[in-house]
Amino acid sequence: MNQPSLPLLKVAGLTKRYGKYEALRGVDLEINAGEIVALMGPNGSGKSTLIKSIVGLVYPDRGSIQIAGHDARNGTVYRRVLGYMPQVARYPETLTVGELFRLLTELRRDCTEYDRELYDELRIESFEHKQLGMLSGGQRQRVSAALAFYFAPSVLLLDEPTAGLDPVSTETIKAKIRAEQQRGKAFLITTHSPQDAMELAHRLVYVYEGKIRIDAPLEAIMAVSASGSLMPAIAWYLQTQVER
Repeated sequence: MNQPSLPLLKVAGLTKRYGKYEALRGVDLEINAGEIVALMGPNGSGKSTLIKSIVGLVYPDRGSIQIAGHDARNGTVYRRVLGYMPQVARYPETLTVGELFRLLTELRRDCTEYDRELYDELRIESFEHKQLGMLSGGQRQRVSAALAFYFAPSVLLLDEPTAGLDPVSTETIKAKIRAEQQRGKAFLITTHSPQDAMELAHRLVYVYEGKIRIDAPLEAIMAVSASGSLMPAIAWYLQTQVER
């Protein structure tokens, strides 16, 4: 008898306070292999705190985080299987793009398999001689996207991955996400774009005031939308919760 596979990402009871402000209030979330989850919510809802907690940039007050079976709150082994694309990337500005990739490759001695597909398809080689401080916003986004996939992770956290990109780069990244999902990768994608969520995700997780208010398949959410639009369906779900 086949045993059910464990989720690649599991967050349980995650809580984080900043003084009196409770940014996360007992968040539970699981993402399985081959699943794309869109993370949505208004600014200040707790999305960034959740993402940064998973990556290790914020230390939660309570709760647990498991990434591909590794405890993310004890040790750093989990980082070997985690790819992260921040919304705003900050790099040493005097390094060139090529030097950044070579430096990270040197640091990641544990990795023996590199995924250069986005590096090539986003034409990063055409500006790899430029210093990072001289890049345009779109070029920075392309570098961040390529780095997120470069070390062949099994879990990817992408924060607004298409923001500020040209249409060709946007479609290239979307195609890459779909292809890696078919290979069993797990994705948590933060987005303000209903179109991106509907095109890419299987599930929608909507965070508001530090709690997950909606966690449901996109298909089920869209079934209540008479207009065929995502935002009215989200509003209906939230209003239904209030009425209860």
